[in-house]
Amino acid sequence: MTDHQLLIGIMQNDERAWKHICRNMKQGFAAILVQTFSFNSLTNEDIEDIFQESCIVLMQKVKSGGIAISRDGALFSYLVQIGKLTACNLVRKRKDITTENVVTISDNLHKEYEDISVDEKQKSQDEFLDRVFDSLPSDCKTLLKHFYWGRKPMDHIASVLGMRNADSAKTKKNKCMNKFKDIAAKLIESDEFAEEAVRAAVERAALKELLENEKVYAENGICTAALNTDDTEE
Repeated sequence: MTDHQLLIGIMQNDERAWKHICRNMKQGFAAILVQTFSFNSLTNEDIEDIFQESCIVLMQKVKSGGIAISRDGALFSYLVQIGKLTACNLVRKRKDITTENVVTISDNLHKEYEDISVDEKQKSQDEFLDRVFDSLPSDCKTLLKHFYWGRKPMDHIASVLGMRNADSAKTKKNKCMNKFKDIAAKLIESDEFAEEAVRAAVERAALKELLENEKVYAENGICTAALNTDDTEE
């Protein structure tokens, strides 16, 4: 898949695009991070967490229109830069090394990629909303994932979930939305904000689940996926 196709796929929540990214970019992503942060060995778990967070940031940047890709291969470079900045933040929090190397890497990244930073306040808010979504009943999470991530119509959702009709599915969705708003009342200022907050939380949760399902451990211990897997495989 070309970068242009991947961008369209990310915008449309096309799982084939994310499978391609995981299966064709993850190994190179991990190798670059291990080399860049050789002064502070990153564990397999670190790499996995950094890759997951970087993919979420990538998705958010693409959906907000914050990425302009001029050539094939640029999307991988952008993902790697997000990964490096994410790793910098992880290493800083540990406080187990001198910060000189980390600061140098971070400063260089900000100069070259001004748009890769993530607002810490927004990140904290997103993490809270993710916990709110995770606290919903499983039937609510399933319905909302079908609607926001799968972009399925209500009659399809009703059929899949064994409901009587589209109206039943719509009523259930409204109840689930109200549960979300009740729990996140301090952050929800309007119905429009609630809609976007739920949509974003669902997309993050669905992407995390997809990435978890894509995990395969290679002989070198770094989490990767088979590069020769057909992109059209579900």
